[in-house]
Amino acid sequence: MTLTITLIVLVLAVFVFAFGAWRDSRPREPGNPILFSWKPVYMIALVVAIVMLVHLANMFGIETGKGRGRF
Repeated sequence: MTLTITLIVLVLAVFVFAFGAWRDSRPREPGNPILFSWKPVYMIALVVAIVMLVHLANMFGIETGKGRGRF
């Protein structure tokens, strides 16, 4: 991926994480059931953001792996 695409995905993942955390932390109304849990959404967004940060570090020359793994 190019630098532009990596930064766009990183910004989107951070936005989705922040929005999901905000939606999940809102107080519940009594008698109103929770229809959708935002926890899986913002946890997946957090993982994507971490992967994009590692990819960004690799693009700038920082080696993040052992280099001799099995895969």
